[in-house]
Amino acid sequence: TDKTGTLTENRMRIEALYADGVFHDVGPDGLPEAVHPVVEHGILASQRDPFDPMELAFHRLGNETLLGTEHLHATWQLVREYPLSPELLSVAHVWRSPDGGGLVVSAKGAPEAIVDLCHMDEAAAGIVREAVRTLARRGLRVLGIASTRFEGRELPESQHDHPFAFVGLVGLQDPVRSTVPAAVAECRAAGIRVLMITGDYPETASAIAREAGLERPESVLTGTELASLDD
Repeated sequence: TDKTGTLTENRMRIEALYADGVFHDVGPDGLPEAVHPVVEHGILASQRDPFDPMELAFHRLGNETLLGTEHLHATWQLVREYPLSPELLSVAHVWRSPDGGGLVVSAKGAPEAIVDLCHMDEAAAGIVREAVRTLARRGLRVLGIASTRFEGRELPESQHDHPFAFVGLVGLQDPVRSTVPAAVAECRAAGIRVLMITGDYPETASAIAREAGLERPESVLTGTELASLDD
Protein backbone atom coordinates (compact mmCIF):
# COMPACT_ATOMS: atom_id res chain seq x y z
CA THR A 1 0.00 0.00 0.00
CA ASP A 2 1.12 3.56 -0.65
CA LYS A 3 1.63 5.63 2.50
CA THR A 4 0.38 9.08 1.57
CA GLY A 5 -3.39 9.34 1.24
CA THR A 6 -3.92 5.68 2.12
CA LEU A 7 -2.24 4.99 5.44
CA THR A 8 -2.08 8.71 6.19
CA GLU A 9 -4.60 11.51 5.72
CA ASN A 10 -2.54 13.46 3.13
CA ARG A 11 -3.23 16.51 5.27
CA MET A 12 0.10 18.17 5.93
CA ARG A 13 0.88 20.32 8.94
CA ILE A 14 4.25 21.93 9.69
CA GLU A 15 5.33 20.66 13.11
CA ALA A 16 8.95 21.76 13.42
CA LEU A 17 11.50 24.11 11.88
CA TYR A 18 15.30 24.12 11.96
CA ALA A 19 17.64 27.06 11.33
CA ASP A 20 21.13 28.07 12.51
CA GLY A 21 21.55 24.82 14.43
CA VAL A 22 18.35 25.24 16.49
CA PHE A 23 15.07 23.26 16.32
CA HIS A 24 11.77 25.01 16.98
CA ASP A 25 8.43 23.25 17.44
CA VAL A 26 5.47 25.11 15.94
CA GLY A 27 2.96 26.02 18.63
CA PRO A 28 0.43 28.68 19.62
CA ASP A 29 3.05 31.21 20.74
CA GLY A 30 4.25 32.25 17.29
CA LEU A 31 7.66 31.75 15.70
CA PRO A 32 11.03 33.27 16.60
CA GLU A 33 12.59 35.58 14.03
CA ALA A 34 15.34 33.03 13.36
CA VAL A 35 12.96 30.68 11.54
CA HIS A 36 10.88 33.33 9.72
CA PRO A 37 13.10 33.03 6.59
CA VAL A 38 12.50 29.26 6.50
CA VAL A 39 8.74 29.82 6.20
CA GLU A 40 9.21 32.84 3.91
CA HIS A 41 11.32 31.00 1.31
CA GLY A 42 9.22 27.85 1.63
CA ILE A 43 6.22 29.94 0.55
CA LEU A 44 8.20 31.62 -2.24
CA ALA A 45 9.22 28.18 -3.52
CA SER A 46 5.53 27.14 -3.61
CA GLN A 47 2.69 27.98 -5.97
CA ARG A 48 0.87 31.25 -5.32
CA ASP A 49 -2.48 29.41 -5.16
CA PRO A 50 -1.47 25.89 -4.17
CA PHE A 51 -3.47 22.68 -4.12
CA ASP A 52 -0.63 20.41 -2.99
CA PRO A 53 -1.08 19.63 0.76
CA MET A 54 2.57 20.37 1.46
CA GLU A 55 2.42 23.82 -0.15
CA LEU A 56 -0.91 24.53 1.53
CA ALA A 57 0.83 23.86 4.86
CA PHE A 58 3.45 26.53 4.10
CA HIS A 59 0.83 29.12 3.20
CA ARG A 60 -1.25 28.26 6.25
CA LEU A 61 1.68 28.70 8.62
CA GLY A 62 2.72 31.93 6.90
CA ASN A 63 -0.77 33.40 7.24
CA GLU A 64 -0.89 32.37 10.90
CA THR A 65 2.55 33.63 11.94
CA LEU A 66 4.01 36.11 9.44
CA LEU A 67 1.16 38.58 8.81
CA GLY A 68 2.39 42.10 9.40
CA THR A 69 6.05 41.16 8.90
CA GLU A 70 8.35 41.79 5.95
CA HIS A 71 8.41 38.05 5.14
CA LEU A 72 5.19 37.79 3.07
CA HIS A 73 5.32 39.03 -0.52
CA ALA A 74 1.88 39.09 -2.15
CA THR A 75 2.93 41.82 -4.60
CA TRP A 76 6.07 40.11 -5.93
CA GLN A 77 6.09 38.92 -9.55
CA LEU A 78 7.08 35.37 -10.48
CA VAL A 79 9.77 35.52 -13.18
CA ARG A 80 10.70 31.88 -13.64
CA GLU A 81 10.13 28.42 -12.19
CA TYR A 82 12.76 25.68 -12.15
CA PRO A 83 10.77 22.43 -11.92
CA LEU A 84 11.51 19.21 -10.09
CA SER A 85 13.58 16.71 -12.10
CA PRO A 86 14.69 13.10 -11.53
CA GLU A 87 18.26 14.37 -11.26
CA LEU A 88 17.50 17.14 -8.75
CA LEU A 89 14.53 16.73 -6.39
CA SER A 90 13.97 20.42 -5.72
CA VAL A 91 11.85 23.27 -7.08
CA ALA A 92 13.06 26.87 -7.35
CA HIS A 93 11.11 30.07 -8.08
CA VAL A 94 12.60 33.38 -9.19
CA TRP A 95 10.82 36.53 -7.98
CA ARG A 96 11.00 40.26 -8.75
CA SER A 97 10.01 42.71 -6.02
CA PRO A 98 8.26 46.01 -6.82
CA ASP A 99 11.27 47.99 -5.55
CA GLY A 100 13.19 47.02 -8.69
CA GLY A 101 16.15 45.45 -6.87
CA GLY A 102 17.78 42.14 -7.76
CA LEU A 103 15.81 38.95 -8.18
CA VAL A 104 15.18 36.62 -5.25
CA VAL A 105 15.47 32.87 -5.86
CA SER A 106 13.90 30.44 -3.38
CA ALA A 107 14.19 26.64 -3.46
CA LYS A 108 12.63 23.78 -1.53
CA GLY A 109 13.12 20.05 -1.91
CA ALA A 110 14.64 16.86 -0.60
CA PRO A 111 17.34 17.76 1.94
CA GLU A 112 20.05 16.00 -0.06
CA ALA A 113 19.06 18.05 -3.14
CA ILE A 114 19.24 21.28 -1.13
CA VAL A 115 22.66 20.29 0.24
CA ASP A 116 23.76 19.74 -3.36
CA LEU A 117 22.33 23.10 -4.49
CA CYS A 118 24.22 24.88 -1.70
CA HIS A 119 27.53 23.16 -2.63
CA MET A 120 28.13 22.34 1.04
CA ASP A 121 31.38 20.84 2.24
CA GLU A 122 31.21 17.49 4.00
CA ALA A 123 31.27 18.97 7.50
CA ALA A 124 28.32 21.29 6.84
CA ALA A 125 26.42 18.58 4.97
CA GLY A 126 26.94 16.19 7.89
CA ILE A 127 25.38 18.67 10.31
CA VAL A 128 22.33 19.02 8.05
CA ARG A 129 22.00 15.25 7.62
CA GLU A 130 22.01 14.75 11.40
CA ALA A 131 19.33 17.44 11.80
CA VAL A 132 17.26 15.67 9.12
CA ARG A 133 17.55 12.37 11.02
CA THR A 134 16.45 14.08 14.23
CA LEU A 135 13.25 15.31 12.55
CA ALA A 136 12.69 12.08 10.62
CA ARG A 137 12.82 9.96 13.79
CA ARG A 138 9.71 11.86 14.91
CA GLY A 139 7.86 10.57 11.85
CA LEU A 140 8.09 13.93 10.09
CA ARG A 141 8.57 14.40 6.36
CA VAL A 142 11.58 16.69 5.98
CA LEU A 143 12.18 19.38 3.36
CA GLY A 144 15.22 21.60 2.89
CA ILE A 145 14.99 25.32 2.07
CA ALA A 146 17.56 27.51 0.30
CA SER A 147 17.72 30.99 -1.19
CA THR A 148 19.92 33.37 -3.14
CA ARG A 149 19.78 36.67 -5.02
CA PHE A 150 20.44 37.17 -8.73
CA GLU A 151 21.82 40.46 -10.00
CA GLY A 152 22.76 39.43 -13.55
CA ARG A 153 20.94 39.94 -16.83
CA GLU A 154 20.22 36.41 -18.04
CA LEU A 155 19.07 33.69 -15.66
CA PRO A 156 21.01 30.41 -15.80
CA GLU A 157 19.31 27.42 -17.40
CA SER A 158 19.67 25.23 -14.30
CA GLN A 159 18.83 26.01 -10.71
CA HIS A 160 22.09 24.25 -9.85
CA ASP A 161 23.99 27.21 -11.35
CA HIS A 162 22.67 29.64 -8.71
CA PRO A 163 24.88 30.22 -5.61
CA PHE A 164 22.29 29.06 -3.11
CA ALA A 165 22.72 29.44 0.66
CA PHE A 166 21.12 27.02 3.10
CA VAL A 167 18.16 28.54 4.99
CA GLY A 168 16.83 25.64 7.07
CA LEU A 169 14.68 22.52 7.35
CA VAL A 170 10.95 21.96 7.69
CA GLY A 171 9.35 18.93 9.38
CA LEU A 172 5.80 18.16 8.21
CA GLN A 173 3.34 15.86 9.92
CA ASP A 174 0.92 13.74 7.88
CA PRO A 175 -1.26 11.96 10.46
CA VAL A 176 -1.95 8.23 10.20
CA ARG A 177 -5.65 7.56 9.57
CA SER A 178 -7.37 6.46 12.77
CA THR A 179 -8.70 3.26 11.14
CA VAL A 180 -5.32 2.05 9.88
CA PRO A 181 -3.88 0.15 12.90
CA ALA A 182 -7.04 -2.00 13.16
CA ALA A 183 -7.05 -2.62 9.40
CA VAL A 184 -3.40 -3.70 9.47
CA ALA A 185 -4.11 -6.00 12.42
CA GLU A 186 -7.05 -7.53 10.52
CA CYS A 187 -4.83 -8.18 7.51
CA ARG A 188 -2.23 -9.84 9.72
CA ALA A 189 -4.92 -12.08 11.27
CA ALA A 190 -5.97 -13.10 7.76
CA GLY A 191 -2.40 -14.03 6.80
CA ILE A 192 -1.87 -10.98 4.60
CA ARG A 193 1.54 -9.28 4.83
CA VAL A 194 1.31 -5.49 4.47
CA LEU A 195 4.20 -3.51 2.96
CA MET A 196 4.31 0.28 2.82
CA ILE A 197 5.71 2.23 -0.13
CA THR A 198 6.84 5.82 0.45
CA GLY A 199 9.28 8.42 -0.77
CA ASP A 200 10.07 9.46 2.80
CA TYR A 201 13.38 9.16 4.60
CA PRO A 202 13.96 5.66 6.08
CA GLU A 203 13.68 7.06 9.64
CA THR A 204 10.37 8.77 8.77
CA ALA A 205 9.08 5.58 7.15
CA SER A 206 9.97 3.51 10.21
CA ALA A 207 8.19 5.89 12.58
CA ILE A 208 5.03 5.88 10.45
CA ALA A 209 5.17 2.09 10.03
CA ARG A 210 5.41 1.68 13.80
CA GLU A 211 2.41 3.97 14.34
CA ALA A 212 0.40 2.10 11.68
CA GLY A 213 1.14 -1.24 13.32
CA LEU A 214 3.20 -2.78 10.51
CA GLU A 215 5.38 -5.77 11.35
CA ARG A 216 9.14 -5.08 11.62
CA PRO A 217 8.86 -1.29 11.20
CA GLU A 218 12.65 -1.01 11.41
CA SER A 219 13.04 -3.10 8.23
CA VAL A 220 13.38 -0.56 5.40
CA LEU A 221 14.57 -1.12 1.83
CA THR A 222 15.54 2.05 -0.04
CA GLY A 223 15.18 2.54 -3.78
CA THR A 224 18.95 2.44 -4.22
CA GLU A 225 19.17 -0.86 -2.32
CA LEU A 226 16.25 -2.28 -4.31
CA ALA A 227 17.94 -1.40 -7.60
CA SER A 228 21.10 -3.27 -6.54
CA LEU A 229 19.27 -6.57 -5.85
CA ASP A 230 19.38 -9.42 -8.34
CA ASP A 231 16.19 -11.02 -9.60
